[in-house]
Amino acid sequence: MKKILLGCLFILLFTVQNFAQKTLLFLNTKTNKAIEVSEGQTLSVQYRGYNNQIYHFKNIVSEINDSTILLGNMSEEQPAWSQKLSRKFEPNYRIIAIKDIVTFRRITIGRSLGKSLLTTSIMLGTFFGTIDLFRNNQLGTLQTAFLSIGIGITTSVVNAIILPENPKYKVNEGWVITVRN
Repeated sequence: MKKILLGCLFILLFTVQNFAQKTLLFLNTKTNKAIEVSEGQTLSVQYRGYNNQIYHFKNIVSEINDSTILLGNMSEEQPAWSQKLSRKFEPNYRIIAIKDIVTFRRITIGRSLGKSLLTTSIMLGTFFGTIDLFRNNQLGTLQTAFLSIGIGITTSVVNAIILPENPKYKVNEGWVITVRN
């Protein structure tokens, strides 16, 4: 009975170890700051690509290996409209070598929700405000359209200032990137 129980425990531990999720740990020894990114979280990175050119890419971390990360979904196929127009299709995923990462930023769910809530609330406020102004004949059609466009542009700028998603931390400022199980 003990052998069967030990065998089951060994199989359980082996299974859990094989399906354990790897995480990417960004550690700055100068500022004692650590940022942990696991599969399923969004990461915005700048990395060195072909001929040491700097590329920017932001997507969900799908897979973490010892030397590379996969951002995006690799199983995406070329859309039919792209095939019909004979245009070059650029897939929405990147396999990035960890050693090539130059700058990074983890995009949390709170940041994404905050951005969505801010945008939605400004859009609803604009909608009801312009309807009220339009009903009271205080603004004409063209003025209402320009007001909506102006508020839309302002919303985009405010979102970019308050909740930026561009990479923030530079690896050459003391950040060390490691992979842990």
